[in-house]
Amino acid sequence: MRSDAYVVGLEQVVKSYGSGLAGVTALDDVSLGFRRGGAFTAVMGPSGSGRSTLLHCAAGLDRPTSGSVWLSGHDLGQMAEPELTELRRREMGFVFQAFNLVESLTAMENITLPFRLSGIRADRAWVRGCVGA
Repeated sequence: MRSDAYVVGLEQVVKSYGSGLAGVTALDDVSLGFRRGGAFTAVMGPSGSGRSTLLHCAAGLDRPTSGSVWLSGHDLGQMAEPELTELRRREMGFVFQAFNLVESLTAMENITLPFRLSGIRADRAWVRGCVGA
């Protein structure tokens, strides 16, 4: 799955929670890649099918029980948490189902927060376009 054609690749990913009779396998030998170049991908399935687990593993928010995950050519399993945080900040954007906004910040401040943490000046025109201002 490690390829320049993929911005994210998962290879033989297994993610299990618990053990024994209480154990649940959320992902079972999943291999797939998300291509570069603006492709749109929908991850769909019924509740409990592993959609969130797949996306969390693909983004490096959760580590698989086994298998490999690649983001922009980096093996996420070989990275320490600070490196992983920096890579996500540079290479990945998230739109969470529950929003995960900082309540004390405005919409614009929430959008620009990752830029500020990275020491990058956000393009104000782009930000205004995001919030429809």
